[in-house]
Amino acid sequence: MTKARDLSKLLSTSNGKIAGSNLDVSFENISDTGTEGTKVASGTTAQRGSTTGQWRYNTTTNFFEGRNASGSFLTLEPTPTITGVDDGEIDSAGGGNQTLVITGTNFSSGGTISFIGATAQFDATTTTFNSATQVTAVAPKSSFLNAQEPYKIKFASTSGLSGQSATGLISVDNNPTWTTASGALPHMWDSIRTTGVTVTATDSEGDTIAYSLVSGSLPTGASLNSSTGVISGANAVGSDTTSSFTLRATANSKTVDRAFTLTVKPPVTQTYSYTGSNQTFSVPTGLTSVTAHIWGAGGGGATNGGWTTSSYGGAGGSAVGTINTSSMSSLIVIVGQGGEGNDDNATTTIRNSFGGGGGNNNNSDGQYSGGGGGLSGIFNGSYSHANSLLIAGGGGGGGNTSQSGDYKGGAGGGTTGQDGLSTGATDKRGRGGTQSAGGVTGTDNTNSATEGSGSALQGGYNPSSGYGGNGGGGYYGGGSGSYSSSYMGGGGGGSGYKHPSLVSNGTLYAGSYTTVANTGSAYYSSGIGTGGANSASNADDGGNGKVVIIY
Repeated sequence: MTKARDLSKLLSTSNGKIAGSNLDVSFENISDTGTEGTKVASGTTAQRGSTTGQWRYNTTTNFFEGRNASGSFLTLEPTPTITGVDDGEIDSAGGGNQTLVITGTNFSSGGTISFIGATAQFDATTTTFNSATQVTAVAPKSSFLNAQEPYKIKFASTSGLSGQSATGLISVDNNPTWTTASGALPHMWDSIRTTGVTVTATDSEGDTIAYSLVSGSLPTGASLNSSTGVISGANAVGSDTTSSFTLRATANSKTVDRAFTLTVKPPVTQTYSYTGSNQTFSVPTGLTSVTAHIWGAGGGGATNGGWTTSSYGGAGGSAVGTINTSSMSSLIVIVGQGGEGNDDNATTTIRNSFGGGGGNNNNSDGQYSGGGGGLSGIFNGSYSHANSLLIAGGGGGGGNTSQSGDYKGGAGGGTTGQDGLSTGATDKRGRGGTQSAGGVTGTDNTNSATEGSGSALQGGYNPSSGYGGNGGGGYYGGGSGSYSSSYMGGGGGGSGYKHPSLVSNGTLYAGSYTTVANTGSAYYSSGIGTGGANSASNADDGGNGKVVIIY
């Protein structure tokens, strides 16, 4: 039994406190488990407290806070940090929403994730608190813009305290987009087998596109350029041959596939003969070039009439070249008409020839010379000097004399039309057209320099008081021959032409008097571009021109 102690002896008689001399305390069997630390008050956000300076632990926010003089609790909240995201690439064109799991520290319930671009930002549609180290955010994919990438990520708590990633964590990387429609590609015409057809895809981020064959087969002999998308090198075929295949466009790790068909065409040859009117070649879709073989018309022959000697008209020139049609929808084809041969009829005139060959307005019985042959050529969209692509010049009309000598018309060009002949009086010959001007008319007192000289696409012609062979049509027409009391000079040939940038592998062949240019070509046919024969009374017309287009 414990003995009772008299506590009155411990108290001081003066102040009621225990005197130190009376205190005898000993501690036995005491141990520290580490769990008996001092504990501050705790409470929810809804519990507002009552004492200024009160310190507590908020069980709602899991943060410590102190009460100020106005009665509000100020939170001792650690700054959030963002360390990562589960998907760093977003296809903004993919449609729908993007769900992102974001990791970091010091996240709290009720906070908001924001995405910080170069000059603009937006909040996630929803932010779900998972733990102090993870939240899940949802945002529309379309909100992420290429111009704003890369995006930093920010977390802001309900108290306004926020933290964001030090660097951009999200980039916009959309799938590439095919520009070329699926299905049938433009035909691979024979003329473009080496240059090929092109498929195209684009990437909104400007990433390099790589092209590859996924399935099916390209045309036999063809290959796909992985950098440019050009399919070229197909073997020649004798009939339409169609291949089916699927191609893939890749930009970084993003890919998109598309199925195509491609038909390789056999060579097509289109021949145009004289009709007296403009003819049209409609450029097929995908055709980027054609090769043309062209002959100008020959000049008409002269009659003796009341004189003793007459001469042939000049032959037509030739032109060959490859025309770049990639920017063209139609070509105008002109096939020259042969110059009219003189019929020694005092009641008729020498007609102008289709294609700019000059005629003779004089219908007196002193008119014995031939008409100029028309040019043949190809023009871009309309028949005009400015739209000239490839031209072969027409020959000049034949002349005559009461003496002896040679008065043939000059042949068509070629770069330059050939001068007509007038051996008895050389100044009476019509000059050939050039690359910059029409041929000058022969000199006398009756021919007008304006009418008698050639001009753009038009050969010179004799006025009502003049005689002599008429000029051939051309890029610039030849001049007409002129008259003196004993001589009627031959007309000059028109010049040829090839466009300096739209025609490649081009050659202009000049005829020589009665010799037609480039007759060794496989596309030449007999009688084309010949100079009309002379006659005592009824001379021959010149041969018409010809145009052949191959693709």
